Amino acid sequence: MDQLLERFERGLRHTLAALLAFMIFLVFIQVCMRYVFKKSFLWGEELSLFAFIWSIFIGAAVAVRRRIHFSFDFLANLLPGRAAAVQRLFVDLIILGLAIVILAQGYHFSVLSIQRFSPAVGITLFIPTMIVPVSGAYMILATSIHIVKDCRQIFGKEDV
Repeated sequence: MDQLLERFERGLRHTLAALLAFMIFLVFIQVCMRYVFKKSFLWGEELSLFAFIWSIFIGAAVAVRRRIHFSFDFLANLLPGRAAAVQRLFVDLIILGLAIVILAQGYHFSVLSIQRFSPAVGITLFIPTMIVPVSGAYMILATSIHIVKDCRQIFGKEDV
């Protein structure tokens, strides 16, 4: 399962890079159009906003899997082996709870947005919002793997 998530994360990192390039391109074109040609188009701003939303949630999911979210690791660095694993387990359980909320509420929000359309592009708002429950599901999978590893360390079945 860990290898499957690793492959999936590799694809997510490529998607993040493509979204960043897309946003930079759209914003650059928007600025050039506005200041050089004195014209503007709304769809570029809207698409860059949608790409930004996707980047945030994909990046958050990758950060959960890598355990690189902002955290106070002062206590974890002071604790010995099993105690550090207990602390990580506690943090992972909190993250799991939040990921479940993101999945459930994100799904509800996405379903509500099916009937709404973006003003400039005209696409259903389900497309930009569907990333919320998808990232929540990925966070749940990644955190579940972390929890299993933490439990193995706590109960002595894996090296600390």
